[in-house]
Amino acid sequence: MILRASVGTLQRLEGKTVFGMDTAYLMLGERCVYNCLYCSQARSSTSPSHFLSRVVWKEISSDLLDKLNVHFKRVCVQVISQPGYRKALRSIVPRFTIPVSLSVRPVSLEEVSEYFELGVDRVGIAVDVPRKDLFEKIRGGNYERHLSILEKASEMFPGKITTHVIVGLGERDRDIIEFFLWTKERKITFSLFAFTPIKGTALEKKGKPSLERYRRIQLSIYLLEKDLITPKDIIFDQNDRIIDVRWFGGVPEEAFRTRGCPHCTRPYYNESPKGPVYNVHWR
Repeated sequence: MILRASVGTLQRLEGKTVFGMDTAYLMLGERCVYNCLYCSQARSSTSPSHFLSRVVWKEISSDLLDKLNVHFKRVCVQVISQPGYRKALRSIVPRFTIPVSLSVRPVSLEEVSEYFELGVDRVGIAVDVPRKDLFEKIRGGNYERHLSILEKASEMFPGKITTHVIVGLGERDRDIIEFFLWTKERKITFSLFAFTPIKGTALEKKGKPSLERYRRIQLSIYLLEKDLITPKDIIFDQNDRIIDVRWFGGVPEEAFRTRGCPHCTRPYYNESPKGPVYNVHWR
């Protein structure tokens, strides 16, 4: 099975990056069995197979894995649901001496357990679209069953499960806030992405969310996470869009930084280096 590393990861190994990057990013497999309409690796996508989001990934040999243990503090493996990926992970994960995060779409709780038995530190189970009708239309699959695996995994492995949401797929701001509160109650680490239209995907012509909307969501989640506000302090309009937050303190840059596992930065995953920058990756 093909193993790739992000261009940023390879540049970091060569000492060419101008910003801090403590997590190495790998992609295992290509051409997913699922058909998420926004994904360059979707079954029906015509995007080049070396893309995931807007990031270019270059094929590597397993010989490179040992170097990652020396140059990084964590490795994140983006797992494409291609037949055979579980077998491939059994040979890859034990190679690492640094903490390993997996981003994967597990089909069962037993699969999640297997990864922790292999020595994985954290498992990411992305929801991406936090609304049943949109999830089943855009991402595919049974929403309740997916949430059940996520919830039960968080109970079995408290503090070790993450999830992701993509802003800009037709959801309302209220959907995102309510889903974040659901994850907060279960101690699931919550991460945000901005929708990025990728050529060759079904949603290639869909526009990005506005930066202003994204910032309001980021700030609201940050303040809720830190218990600096309550849900009642978020003001929605009649269309469930955030129009104001009752907060009279400053706005820390931390609120706009990349969210995820420790040391996660995902540089330029959502945006061009020319900007605008949705997730601030520098520290």
